[in-house]
Amino acid sequence: MYKTMDLFAGAGGLSYGFEMTNKFQIVAAAEKNENARKTYQSNHKKKDEIEIIKDVIGCNFTKLNKEMGGIDIIIGGPPCQGFSNANRQKNHIISMNNSLVKEYFRAVMEIKPKAFVMENVSMLASETHRFYDSRIDHEIVMKLGIEMQEEELVISKGAYDNLRVLDILQKNSYKEYEISSELFQLLNVLYKNRNNDDKLKKYIEKNGKKIVKEISRHKETKENDFSILNVIENHIFEDSIIDVIEQLSGFLNFQKAFILKKELDDNQILYEFEEKTRTGNVVAKVHSYPVIQYVKKIVEENYKQCSGVVNSLWYGVPQDRKRYVVFGVRKDILGEQELKMPSKPEELQTISVNNAIIDLINCQTTENVSTDAIPYADAEQLSQYAQKMREDSKALYNHVITRSGKDAKERFAQLKEGQNFHDLDEKLKSNYADPKRTQNSIYLRLKGNEPSGTVINVRKSMWIHPRLDRAISVREAARLQSFPDKFIFEGSKDSQYQQVGNAVPPLMAQGLAEWLYKYIREQE
Repeated sequence: MYKTMDLFAGAGGLSYGFEMTNKFQIVAAAEKNENARKTYQSNHKKKDEIEIIKDVIGCNFTKLNKEMGGIDIIIGGPPCQGFSNANRQKNHIISMNNSLVKEYFRAVMEIKPKAFVMENVSMLASETHRFYDSRIDHEIVMKLGIEMQEEELVISKGAYDNLRVLDILQKNSYKEYEISSELFQLLNVLYKNRNNDDKLKKYIEKNGKKIVKEISRHKETKENDFSILNVIENHIFEDSIIDVIEQLSGFLNFQKAFILKKELDDNQILYEFEEKTRTGNVVAKVHSYPVIQYVKKIVEENYKQCSGVVNSLWYGVPQDRKRYVVFGVRKDILGEQELKMPSKPEELQTISVNNAIIDLINCQTTENVSTDAIPYADAEQLSQYAQKMREDSKALYNHVITRSGKDAKERFAQLKEGQNFHDLDEKLKSNYADPKRTQNSIYLRLKGNEPSGTVINVRKSMWIHPRLDRAISVREAARLQSFPDKFIFEGSKDSQYQQVGNAVPPLMAQGLAEWLYKYIREQE
């Protein structure tokens, strides 16, 4: 049995699949989320013997390796959202999650395991996923010979209310002008609701007093006063406020400049500010490099690697889920042999949504996470997949659904298999601020005779059962992810949905484990 550590383990889908082979023993697992940690600890072999790490940042992996008597394999899926142009349209340009990829490889370098497997989003290989050059590891990256490219990040328009943004940033005097993060969020949502009268009214009713309170607090603590804040404070509950809200755009952009400046500094990004002559925009000139280049270079001295996109469909999962996987095996173990990626089976028999969940159609759902196990209801026919999911389980857990209001139920009733939000009557889209920008996965009624698309948090997406006018339950989502019924999720309803959506499908993990074992077994 190869002693294995799972980093960023979540609920434990990757660990569970490796354990299913009976060739890998999980000895340590790292997971920051408390609910996911509870789920993990409840469902794994020899769970009392697994060392649980609450945070990889700051973890002494060299010491841990000695305490474990040596760790053979490191597996894990470090979050990596990437730095894309789309991300830069938001209030943040840097995701702290991206640094976790480097934490994963810090563990590899300190422990020097026989092999590692890293699983991530399929887009990891694209230019979208990049690191910004940072003081933290600039010298290391330069020594690796990774090619960088210069980028310009738009920080702000040149001025607001006769205040020149470049001067404020270069003097580092932005604290004199910035509002609190609470007030920024309140005003930002106020602005976003400006085109929906009903949502705007409800938002002001709920948050108007908070906005007034935060503006008052700002005026008490800062010398610089802004006229737009005074107007909002005095007229927030009047109809005329809509004209003022339209003017919030410039003020919010002004404030975003300070948020982004702080973000660059907190992450020790190397940058220079510049004001563009033609547009007047203030930009931060930075250098970036692809995440995938870092992944290939950082351990290439000691490890042979192969990487590519795999699909969970290849492993009998009823879901079209593409993931980027990196295999690494130490050169002294692999010898002259080259690593190759798994490929699509020549004869692929896919599992449908109906194969996966239709046997649960008569099982009673609940909206309460504290409900005890539900007895299995009679099913006309059990697919082989459903039989596999039911093994060693005498009752059904986590058959929990989201509570649906009148509007949601009307949408459920109108949509046929394969249809989504965009197929609804216009009147059923009215409470969405910008219906045209809503993703195709929202209010998607699953096609029963096909595999599902990529399972994420199906509660937020409001996925609909192929035959029933209700949302997909946590257990049904778990079935689509290939979690057996005996695997029980802990925590709040939304946490359970999120844990399922974030997980690696255990059947796919089992296939990856078998593929890795083939290489390390042959050489040892």
